[in-house]
Amino acid sequence: MTYSSSPDSPQTSHPARSGGLRPNAVGLVGLTVLGAVMMSPAMGIYGTWGPMEGMVGQIVPLVFLAALIISLPNALSYIIVNREMPSTGAAFTWTWRTSSPIAGLLVGLVAIAYYITQVILQPLLFGLFFNDLLRAVGVETGTWTLLFGAALVTVVVCMMTYRGIQASTKSAVTFLIIETAVLLALCATILITRGIDHELSLSPFLVSEGQGGLPAFWTAVLLGVLSFTGFDVISTLAEEAHTPRRLLPKATLLAVSLVGLVWVFATWAFALSEPPSTVSKYNAMGLTAVTPMARDYWGWGHILIIITAMTALTGIYVATVLGASRMIYAIARQDLLPSPLARLHPRSRVPHNAMTLVYLVSASGAGGMLVLLGNAVDAFVWWSQVVVFLALILYSAVNLANLLFFARIARARRRWLSNAILPVAGIVLNLYVIYRSFFLALWDSDFRLGKSVVIAALATLAIFVAYAVVVRLRAPGRLRGDPITD
Repeated sequence: MTYSSSPDSPQTSHPARSGGLRPNAVGLVGLTVLGAVMMSPAMGIYGTWGPMEGMVGQIVPLVFLAALIISLPNALSYIIVNREMPSTGAAFTWTWRTSSPIAGLLVGLVAIAYYITQVILQPLLFGLFFNDLLRAVGVETGTWTLLFGAALVTVVVCMMTYRGIQASTKSAVTFLIIETAVLLALCATILITRGIDHELSLSPFLVSEGQGGLPAFWTAVLLGVLSFTGFDVISTLAEEAHTPRRLLPKATLLAVSLVGLVWVFATWAFALSEPPSTVSKYNAMGLTAVTPMARDYWGWGHILIIITAMTALTGIYVATVLGASRMIYAIARQDLLPSPLARLHPRSRVPHNAMTLVYLVSASGAGGMLVLLGNAVDAFVWWSQVVVFLALILYSAVNLANLLFFARIARARRRWLSNAILPVAGIVLNLYVIYRSFFLALWDSDFRLGKSVVIAALATLAIFVAYAVVVRLRAPGRLRGDPITD
């Protein structure tokens, strides 16, 4: 089996593409920022700190450390395979080359669904924070204001993403700087205040300070692992990056480790900000605990937290659209999806048709679930659970690609720790989370936000399998040779 030596090497022209993506458009900073934006230093903690502290007490920093350790096998497999086979198709291309073309197509479809589902979440959550902002300034809110906020952010993101990859990365840098600065400023305020009151301590790092025992700890860890999903978007920019074999691995490692360390530091400060009983009270009231906590320290300045959340979500929205559209483009240029989806805009060199499809499908998914459930928070939770399911399948496929590449193609360079033990550990951990979270917890809960998620996720996989089988039977020639890389 052969594979391209470089994502920038010349390839046979493809009639649907009108040239390739813009090469050498993104450097190390841009790649790292897009990965970090996808995980989001602010939203990764704003949405999870309250529920985590309600489960385990003050030891949320230990939960994030555990989640970082659990997520590392997936991130390291991405790093290893990116070094060998950088490609916009990412998991699609890697599975095609190391396993089989039909398996690659199936994984590619899962990747598209994963990224589009991530896109669906952003306008929903933005609309919720938009309503929070309006309420903070005394404006009456409702579903119509939520929809207006969702439409507003979509227009802004469209303007960024259709202009080209460089405009998108510059916008992402701005959003990341804003949200990280506000988050760290709040942490500094908390720590200074606690220090003045002689209540500064390292107790959040002591296991003895926890509550709920191991069951509560591991349940909280699942939320921590969810926060780490998204770094994989870096891989989809392989053909637009400078020296991708060198920069993609570095960017992935930097994004995961730096954001993870920010979360550990921030949760330490947050854990000292309020007693666990107060945080549990906020949770019981259905509030995002960070907003009333910030009001205690900043007064009206807590509006900055809401604004930070909105800018963070805008950055995530940009990153998810980039990931989804690049994955669709990579599969469409292989003639496995309609050829118009492989066309690039002649000036910006972005897959504009694929982007348009992403916006249409995500708007339908967000609006449809909002109508069915009648509640934007429930719609967000429903789609979030689908994201976790798809992400863990995708990450397992990348771990398998790491294992098979060095077992079948580059056996002489195989290292048992990084190319055998590491990917197997990643697969086992991912399958355990799927079993624990979906086939136990969700299946045993109500239909509305539990069983329906499992059924929808399994039905989606069944549709993808059926599509791959149809392609294999009706157009087997499209599942031969190596995938196209620019």
